[in-house]
Amino acid sequence: MRARIKRRQRIRRITIMVVVVVIAVSLVVGVYLALNNQSPYAKYVGKAVSSTDLGYLTGVSNSTLSTVGVPSGVISPASISGSTLTLNGKPEVLYIGGDYCPYCAIERWSLIIALSRFGHFTGLTYMLSSSTDINPNSPTFSFSSANYTSKYIAFVGVEEFGSDPSAVVKALTTQQSSLISQYDTCAGSGSSGGIPFVDIANKYAVNCGAQSLLDISNKNWTDIAPVLDTPGNSMAQLIDGAANTLISAICNVTGQTTYPCNQSYATESYSNASVTGLGSFESFVVAPASRPASVRSA
Repeated sequence: MRARIKRRQRIRRITIMVVVVVIAVSLVVGVYLALNNQSPYAKYVGKAVSSTDLGYLTGVSNSTLSTVGVPSGVISPASISGSTLTLNGKPEVLYIGGDYCPYCAIERWSLIIALSRFGHFTGLTYMLSSSTDINPNSPTFSFSSANYTSKYIAFVGVEEFGSDPSAVVKALTTQQSSLISQYDTCAGSGSSGGIPFVDIANKYAVNCGAQSLLDISNKNWTDIAPVLDTPGNSMAQLIDGAANTLISAICNVTGQTTYPCNQSYATESYSNASVTGLGSFESFVVAPASRPASVRSA
Protein backbone atom coordinates (compact mmCIF):
# COMPACT_ATOMS: atom_id res chain seq x y z
CA MET A 1 0.00 0.00 0.00
CA ARG A 2 2.83 2.39 0.93
CA ALA A 3 4.66 1.63 -2.31
CA ARG A 4 1.50 2.32 -4.27
CA ILE A 5 1.02 5.68 -2.52
CA LYS A 6 4.63 6.67 -3.15
CA ARG A 7 4.30 5.71 -6.80
CA ARG A 8 1.21 7.89 -7.15
CA GLN A 9 3.03 10.77 -5.47
CA ARG A 10 5.97 10.41 -7.89
CA ILE A 11 3.59 10.38 -10.87
CA ARG A 12 1.85 13.47 -9.55
CA ARG A 13 5.17 15.30 -9.06
CA ILE A 14 6.32 14.34 -12.56
CA THR A 15 3.01 15.46 -14.05
CA ILE A 16 3.27 18.82 -12.29
CA MET A 17 6.86 19.27 -13.48
CA VAL A 18 5.88 18.46 -17.07
CA VAL A 19 3.03 20.99 -16.95
CA VAL A 20 5.35 23.66 -15.52
CA VAL A 21 7.95 22.98 -18.21
CA VAL A 22 5.34 23.14 -20.99
CA ILE A 23 4.01 26.45 -19.68
CA ALA A 24 7.53 27.88 -19.38
CA VAL A 25 8.47 26.81 -22.91
CA SER A 26 5.23 28.27 -24.26
CA LEU A 27 5.96 31.60 -22.60
CA VAL A 28 9.51 31.67 -23.95
CA VAL A 29 8.32 30.83 -27.46
CA GLY A 30 5.57 33.46 -27.25
CA VAL A 31 8.00 36.15 -26.14
CA TYR A 32 10.47 35.11 -28.84
CA LEU A 33 7.84 35.29 -31.58
CA ALA A 34 6.53 38.61 -30.31
CA LEU A 35 10.00 40.13 -30.25
CA ASN A 36 10.87 38.81 -33.69
CA ASN A 37 7.57 40.00 -35.22
CA GLN A 38 7.92 43.42 -33.63
CA SER A 39 8.87 46.11 -36.13
CA PRO A 40 11.82 48.34 -35.20
CA TYR A 41 9.54 51.24 -36.16
CA ALA A 42 6.84 50.38 -33.62
CA LYS A 43 8.07 53.20 -31.38
CA TYR A 44 6.56 55.69 -33.83
CA VAL A 45 3.04 54.24 -33.70
CA GLY A 46 0.57 56.73 -32.28
CA LYS A 47 2.89 59.71 -32.68
CA ALA A 48 1.95 62.71 -34.79
CA VAL A 49 3.00 62.58 -38.42
CA SER A 50 5.94 64.91 -38.95
CA SER A 51 5.56 68.02 -41.06
CA THR A 52 8.19 66.56 -43.39
CA ASP A 53 6.26 63.37 -44.09
CA LEU A 54 2.97 65.25 -44.35
CA GLY A 55 4.66 67.56 -46.82
CA TYR A 56 5.61 64.61 -49.01
CA LEU A 57 2.01 63.35 -48.95
CA THR A 58 0.47 66.69 -49.78
CA GLY A 59 3.23 67.81 -52.14
CA VAL A 60 2.97 65.28 -54.95
CA SER A 61 3.17 67.46 -58.05
CA ASN A 62 0.52 67.84 -60.72
CA SER A 63 3.14 66.70 -63.22
CA THR A 64 3.74 63.42 -61.37
CA LEU A 65 0.06 62.65 -60.94
CA SER A 66 -0.59 63.41 -64.62
CA THR A 67 2.33 61.23 -65.72
CA VAL A 68 1.24 58.32 -63.53
CA GLY A 69 -2.43 58.40 -64.53
CA VAL A 70 -4.00 55.06 -63.62
CA PRO A 71 -1.39 52.35 -64.22
CA SER A 72 -2.09 48.66 -64.63
CA GLY A 73 -2.78 47.08 -61.28
CA VAL A 74 -4.80 49.98 -59.86
CA ILE A 75 -8.52 49.62 -59.35
CA SER A 76 -10.94 52.52 -59.74
CA PRO A 77 -13.76 52.82 -57.19
CA ALA A 78 -16.93 50.99 -58.22
CA SER A 79 -19.92 53.04 -59.33
CA ILE A 80 -22.83 52.74 -56.90
CA SER A 81 -26.26 54.32 -56.81
CA GLY A 82 -28.14 55.87 -53.94
CA SER A 83 -29.28 59.06 -52.27
CA THR A 84 -26.31 61.42 -52.06
CA LEU A 85 -24.37 60.97 -48.83
CA THR A 86 -23.78 64.39 -47.29
CA LEU A 87 -22.55 65.93 -44.07
CA ASN A 88 -23.07 69.58 -43.15
CA GLY A 89 -24.31 70.25 -46.66
CA LYS A 90 -21.21 68.82 -48.36
CA PRO A 91 -20.67 65.50 -50.18
CA GLU A 92 -19.30 63.04 -47.62
CA VAL A 93 -16.34 60.72 -48.09
CA LEU A 94 -16.65 57.91 -45.56
CA TYR A 95 -13.73 55.61 -44.75
CA ILE A 96 -14.15 52.53 -42.54
CA GLY A 97 -11.11 50.46 -41.64
CA GLY A 98 -8.94 49.22 -38.81
CA ASP A 99 -5.44 49.93 -37.56
CA TYR A 100 -4.44 46.26 -37.85
CA CYS A 101 -5.64 45.91 -41.46
CA PRO A 102 -2.83 45.58 -44.07
CA TYR A 103 -5.16 46.49 -46.95
CA CYS A 104 -6.32 49.62 -45.13
CA ALA A 105 -2.65 50.49 -44.67
CA ILE A 106 -2.21 50.81 -48.44
CA GLU A 107 -5.49 52.62 -49.00
CA ARG A 108 -4.75 55.36 -46.47
CA TRP A 109 -1.67 56.55 -48.38
CA SER A 110 -3.72 57.18 -51.53
CA LEU A 111 -6.69 58.57 -49.63
CA ILE A 112 -4.59 61.15 -47.80
CA ILE A 113 -2.96 62.27 -51.05
CA ALA A 114 -6.37 62.58 -52.72
CA LEU A 115 -8.16 64.34 -49.87
CA SER A 116 -5.28 66.77 -49.39
CA ARG A 117 -6.09 68.12 -52.86
CA PHE A 118 -9.41 69.39 -51.47
CA GLY A 119 -8.60 70.27 -47.86
CA HIS A 120 -6.25 69.87 -44.92
CA PHE A 121 -5.54 67.20 -42.32
CA THR A 122 -4.48 67.66 -38.73
CA GLY A 123 -3.99 64.99 -36.09
CA LEU A 124 -2.79 62.20 -38.37
CA THR A 125 -0.68 59.65 -36.52
CA TYR A 126 1.75 56.95 -37.58
CA MET A 127 0.50 53.36 -37.60
CA LEU A 128 1.76 49.88 -38.53
CA SER A 129 -0.47 47.08 -39.73
CA SER A 130 -0.55 43.83 -37.77
CA SER A 131 2.74 41.96 -37.36
CA THR A 132 0.97 38.62 -37.74
CA ASP A 133 -1.21 39.31 -40.80
CA ILE A 134 -0.36 39.30 -44.49
CA ASN A 135 2.15 42.04 -45.43
CA PRO A 136 3.11 42.49 -41.76
CA ASN A 137 4.15 45.81 -40.27
CA SER A 138 3.12 47.87 -43.28
CA PRO A 139 3.84 51.53 -42.47
CA THR A 140 0.74 53.67 -42.67
CA PHE A 141 -1.31 56.21 -40.75
CA SER A 142 -4.39 56.25 -38.54
CA PHE A 143 -7.46 58.43 -38.84
CA SER A 144 -8.50 57.76 -35.23
CA SER A 145 -7.37 61.21 -33.99
CA ALA A 146 -7.42 63.05 -37.31
CA ASN A 147 -9.44 66.10 -38.28
CA TYR A 148 -10.12 67.22 -41.83
CA THR A 149 -11.33 70.58 -43.09
CA SER A 150 -12.46 71.42 -46.61
CA LYS A 151 -14.86 73.84 -48.23
CA TYR A 152 -15.74 71.21 -50.83
CA ILE A 153 -16.25 67.89 -49.02
CA ALA A 154 -16.65 66.35 -45.59
CA PHE A 155 -14.49 63.42 -44.54
CA VAL A 156 -15.35 60.87 -41.86
CA GLY A 157 -12.52 58.46 -41.03
CA VAL A 158 -13.56 55.54 -38.84
CA GLU A 159 -10.94 53.13 -37.51
CA GLU A 160 -13.44 50.55 -36.32
CA PHE A 161 -10.72 48.27 -34.99
CA GLY A 162 -7.38 48.97 -33.34
CA SER A 163 -4.32 46.75 -33.47
CA ASP A 164 -6.45 43.84 -32.27
CA PRO A 165 -8.90 42.79 -35.02
CA SER A 166 -11.18 41.08 -32.49
CA ALA A 167 -11.94 44.24 -30.52
CA VAL A 168 -14.08 47.15 -31.71
CA VAL A 169 -12.64 50.51 -30.66
CA LYS A 170 -15.03 52.74 -32.62
CA ALA A 171 -18.55 51.40 -33.06
CA LEU A 172 -20.27 52.21 -36.33
CA THR A 173 -23.38 54.33 -36.40
CA THR A 174 -26.62 52.87 -37.67
CA GLN A 175 -26.19 54.79 -40.92
CA GLN A 176 -22.62 53.53 -41.41
CA SER A 177 -23.68 49.94 -40.79
CA SER A 178 -26.47 50.38 -43.31
CA LEU A 179 -24.05 51.71 -45.94
CA ILE A 180 -21.78 48.70 -45.43
CA SER A 181 -24.71 46.33 -45.81
CA GLN A 182 -25.84 48.10 -48.97
CA TYR A 183 -22.58 48.87 -50.78
CA ASP A 184 -19.67 46.94 -49.27
CA THR A 185 -19.85 43.92 -51.57
CA CYS A 186 -17.21 42.20 -53.68
CA ALA A 187 -18.97 40.89 -56.77
CA GLY A 188 -16.27 38.44 -57.84
CA SER A 189 -16.00 36.54 -54.56
CA GLY A 190 -19.41 37.29 -53.11
CA SER A 191 -17.80 38.48 -49.87
CA SER A 192 -19.24 41.47 -48.06
CA GLY A 193 -18.58 43.70 -45.10
CA GLY A 194 -14.82 43.85 -45.66
CA ILE A 195 -12.36 46.65 -45.00
CA PRO A 196 -11.18 49.03 -46.23
CA PHE A 197 -14.50 50.49 -47.30
CA VAL A 198 -14.64 53.97 -48.81
CA ASP A 199 -17.98 55.50 -49.77
CA ILE A 200 -17.74 58.64 -51.88
CA ALA A 201 -21.11 60.36 -51.49
CA ASN A 202 -22.96 57.11 -52.38
CA LYS A 203 -21.78 57.49 -55.99
CA TYR A 204 -18.52 55.54 -55.85
CA ALA A 205 -17.09 53.00 -53.42
CA VAL A 206 -13.87 51.15 -52.70
CA ASN A 207 -15.62 47.96 -51.67
CA CYS A 208 -13.44 44.98 -52.47
CA GLY A 209 -10.12 45.41 -50.69
CA ALA A 210 -7.29 47.81 -51.37
CA GLN A 211 -6.91 49.36 -54.80
CA SER A 212 -3.65 47.56 -55.59
CA LEU A 213 -1.48 44.62 -54.57
CA LEU A 214 1.35 46.86 -53.39
CA ASP A 215 3.38 45.23 -50.61
CA ILE A 216 5.13 47.71 -48.32
CA SER A 217 5.60 45.33 -45.41
CA ASN A 218 8.56 45.92 -43.08
CA LYS A 219 9.43 49.22 -44.76
CA ASN A 220 9.22 52.56 -43.02
CA TRP A 221 7.60 55.88 -43.86
CA THR A 222 10.84 57.42 -45.09
CA ASP A 223 11.21 54.56 -47.59
CA ILE A 224 7.93 55.56 -49.22
CA ALA A 225 7.01 59.20 -48.63
CA PRO A 226 10.05 60.81 -50.34
CA VAL A 227 9.51 58.84 -53.58
CA LEU A 228 5.82 59.67 -54.00
CA ASP A 229 6.74 62.51 -56.35
CA THR A 230 8.84 60.20 -58.54
CA PRO A 231 6.61 58.95 -61.38
CA GLY A 232 9.06 56.21 -62.36
CA ASN A 233 9.00 54.62 -58.90
CA SER A 234 6.85 51.49 -58.71
CA MET A 235 5.46 52.30 -55.25
CA ALA A 236 4.61 55.84 -56.31
CA GLN A 237 2.84 54.61 -59.42
CA LEU A 238 0.40 52.42 -57.47
CA ILE A 239 -0.16 54.84 -54.59
CA ASP A 240 -0.48 57.93 -56.81
CA GLY A 241 -2.53 56.04 -59.39
CA ALA A 242 -5.09 55.03 -56.78
CA ALA A 243 -5.12 58.62 -55.51
CA ASN A 244 -5.93 59.80 -59.04
CA THR A 245 -9.03 57.60 -59.18
CA LEU A 246 -10.19 58.95 -55.81
CA ILE A 247 -9.59 62.56 -56.89
CA SER A 248 -11.57 61.92 -60.07
CA ALA A 249 -14.46 60.42 -58.11
CA ILE A 250 -14.53 63.37 -55.71
CA CYS A 251 -14.49 65.83 -58.59
CA ASN A 252 -17.42 64.01 -60.13
CA VAL A 253 -19.54 64.27 -56.97
CA THR A 254 -18.64 67.90 -56.22
CA GLY A 255 -18.99 69.11 -59.81
CA GLN A 256 -15.96 71.32 -59.38
CA THR A 257 -14.39 72.99 -62.38
CA THR A 258 -11.59 74.66 -60.43
CA TYR A 259 -8.37 73.15 -59.09
CA PRO A 260 -7.71 70.26 -58.79
CA CYS A 261 -10.61 69.16 -60.95
CA ASN A 262 -9.28 71.03 -63.98
CA GLN A 263 -6.17 68.82 -64.03
CA SER A 264 -5.82 65.84 -66.37
CA TYR A 265 -5.34 63.35 -63.51
CA ALA A 266 -8.75 64.38 -62.12
CA THR A 267 -10.67 63.18 -65.15
CA GLU A 268 -9.91 59.46 -65.04
CA SER A 269 -12.69 57.26 -66.40
CA TYR A 270 -14.43 54.42 -64.60
CA SER A 271 -14.65 51.96 -67.47
CA ASN A 272 -13.15 49.23 -65.29
CA ALA A 273 -15.74 49.62 -62.55
CA SER A 274 -19.31 48.43 -62.30
CA VAL A 275 -22.33 49.01 -60.12
CA THR A 276 -21.78 45.86 -58.09
CA GLY A 277 -18.04 45.29 -58.18
CA LEU A 278 -14.73 45.82 -59.84
CA GLY A 279 -15.12 43.89 -63.06
CA SER A 280 -12.22 42.69 -65.12
CA PHE A 281 -9.56 44.29 -62.97
CA GLU A 282 -10.66 42.50 -59.82
CA SER A 283 -7.90 39.92 -60.17
CA PHE A 284 -5.43 42.60 -59.11
CA VAL A 285 -7.14 43.17 -55.79
CA VAL A 286 -6.35 41.44 -52.55
CA ALA A 287 -9.32 40.15 -50.58
CA PRO A 288 -10.62 42.69 -48.07
CA ALA A 289 -9.96 42.10 -44.41
CA SER A 290 -13.06 40.55 -42.92
CA ARG A 291 -15.26 42.23 -40.34
CA PRO A 292 -16.95 39.92 -37.82
CA ALA A 293 -20.69 39.87 -38.55
CA SER A 294 -21.44 40.33 -34.84
CA VAL A 295 -19.91 43.82 -34.78
CA ARG A 296 -21.39 45.37 -37.89
CA SER A 297 -23.97 47.35 -35.98
CA ALA A 298 -23.33 50.20 -33.61
